[in-house]
Amino acid sequence: MLADPHLPTVCARIIAGYTPNPQTAIWTQVRQFTIDCTITMSPRTHANARRLMTMIGLFSAWVVTATGCPVEPARIFTQAHLNRYLNVGLAQHSASYRFDVSRIIARVAVTVAGVLLEKLPTPRQAEAVTPHSADEVARLRSWSDTLSTPLKRQNARALLALAAGAGLTAQQIMDAQVSDVDLTNGRAFVTLREPIERRVPVRASWVQPLSRAIGARTAGDVFHAYRLDEYPPHQLQQFLTKNRGELRPSVARLRSGWIVSLINANLPIDVLLEVTGFTTPASLSPYLRHTQARSTTDWLARITGEVNA
Repeated sequence: MLADPHLPTVCARIIAGYTPNPQTAIWTQVRQFTIDCTITMSPRTHANARRLMTMIGLFSAWVVTATGCPVEPARIFTQAHLNRYLNVGLAQHSASYRFDVSRIIARVAVTVAGVLLEKLPTPRQAEAVTPHSADEVARLRSWSDTLSTPLKRQNARALLALAAGAGLTAQQIMDAQVSDVDLTNGRAFVTLREPIERRVPVRASWVQPLSRAIGARTAGDVFHAYRLDEYPPHQLQQFLTKNRGELRPSVARLRSGWIVSLINANLPIDVLLEVTGFTTPASLSPYLRHTQARSTTDWLARITGEVNA
């Protein structure tokens, strides 16, 4: 770990103790390579360290197993290997997961080996998923309050509050730490580290559920569950499967509702982009069909300049 004297202790512990699940014989050949690459990427949070160890480890183990190539950066990180891994090794995974892997491996390749790899294009959304209705959200809140144990209620409230109140994705919910949540003066903020670090204000109606989900805790995962290194959100889905209500929550639909609520609030476009983490206004277009209908007559004074926006 001396290669990075500023490596946080928690990251060093994760890097040193990581083993893939299930562990394969090839792991002994690529373990040190995986550690060296991860340290070179200078992770500063436990989630980043774990993700890097997982993705680099699985990728390098697959490449060595499939090709028998030497465990060297320039031999492991090639376009042919990445393409084959994405199309064959990850053929059963979702487009979003494959995109995430390609993004991270490409970033590691250029940092560690100076190799520019072409990433997969961002998965396209034909249209944003339909947000949960107000009635459905009320039923989901009731579901979270009536689960059988305190831990289950804690997880359900965390899931709903982070997705519907702050627009977190399933991966971001699994990454969220108690220390990332700031509860101050009746408001709540969630700090997200990836893909763009930003501080997201939580919708007022979800501050109390989020506060109840955290309780007196000062550290640890907001959503408590075992993380499968290969795909952490799997355990979130397992939680929903094991704790069925009359309506199954959809993180994507809850997040969609959060984005639509921000658009309906008439926020300036630059504020919308900053809060959502989107990089271009075009990213908002799929959600517009779910926003409130507006009348040109109601906005005529602003259109003509008689009243300032």
